[in-house]
Amino acid sequence: MASTGLNFANLTPDNGAVRDLKQLIFLSVLGAERLGSMFNVLPNQKHGEKVGFIGEFGLLGKPSQGCNITYDHNTAATAEGEWDIREWQISEEICYTDLESTLAKVALRTKTDIADLTGTEYLDYIVLPLLEQGATKMLFRLAWFGDKNAATISDGGILKDDARVSAFSVTDGFWKRIYELVTTNAERHTAIAANAKTTFAEQKSAIRTAGAATEVLDNLISDAPMNLRQANGQVIFISQALKDALNADIKKNNKGSDLQWESLFDGITKTTYDGIELVALPGWDEIIKGYETANAGSSWNKPYRAVYTTRANLLVGVPGTNEIVDLQAFFDQKEQKTYILAKDKLGTLIADDKLIQVAY
Repeated sequence: MASTGLNFANLTPDNGAVRDLKQLIFLSVLGAERLGSMFNVLPNQKHGEKVGFIGEFGLLGKPSQGCNITYDHNTAATAEGEWDIREWQISEEICYTDLESTLAKVALRTKTDIADLTGTEYLDYIVLPLLEQGATKMLFRLAWFGDKNAATISDGGILKDDARVSAFSVTDGFWKRIYELVTTNAERHTAIAANAKTTFAEQKSAIRTAGAATEVLDNLISDAPMNLRQANGQVIFISQALKDALNADIKKNNKGSDLQWESLFDGITKTTYDGIELVALPGWDEIIKGYETANAGSSWNKPYRAVYTTRANLLVGVPGTNEIVDLQAFFDQKEQKTYILAKDKLGTLIADDKLIQVAY
């Protein structure tokens, strides 16, 4: 069985170059997006629990009646959602014998305690931090791309045939909910013509046509309902591929001054477009290009995407007090293996269908 941890195949044991595992330099990987910066994370939520949302009053006011006023009975709009919160887990095991011929052997204990990796530099400084990073990316993946009915292309879905379906099927994420919303309310969808092309090259060529990328955002904003355009905390999330096309469109086609992007964290950048905060999420692209496909694998599945909403409208429910992953490591004396375990629950809701406009 393959061991959890690092692949030491390209590192030579006893080469004298590394004596302390804390000196290892990791290959750069895409950083994990932090949920709280994108969503309204609600603690203490329970599966099946109803959540009520309060909207706005309708038209108020009428000509003054002087004395003997007639009082109206206007009501604010309300809506209700129900949490579908599902449990996920991370469960890994490590056998010390898998490490004895690798660089990691310098971190092993000796004699009878050799099998116990808890408290070693290998586990504490390498494996657990990497798993924590991967767990945060997992939460991002489930929140955006989760689908309880996820399936591969061969089984009628959109995932590549070599994708691990269980990595997506824990719960329904925002894209699943967005597609369902558009099915019943087509006005919430702004079409991106480039996504309909049937090859990778055609998709890229179409979005790089003069004016195509800026037209996507212009149409997205103009198509949005007026209550969204007046709402506090407006934000537009876009894929990195759309950001790249937007930058190229503005620079090459004389569409105004270049956008001034500000680096936030882990590859995420933001700017403003037409007075609205614009945030590029490369984590979308990592999943779209890594695991989703269309047209029998000849094109990407909607690589150019945008979600115009408010952060408060995207709800992530967790049963605890925060979204921090708690990884536990423990040693089993009988089996002589070190185990790593984390469990929690997660669910998503779009609070108000009238506070979202999507382009894909």
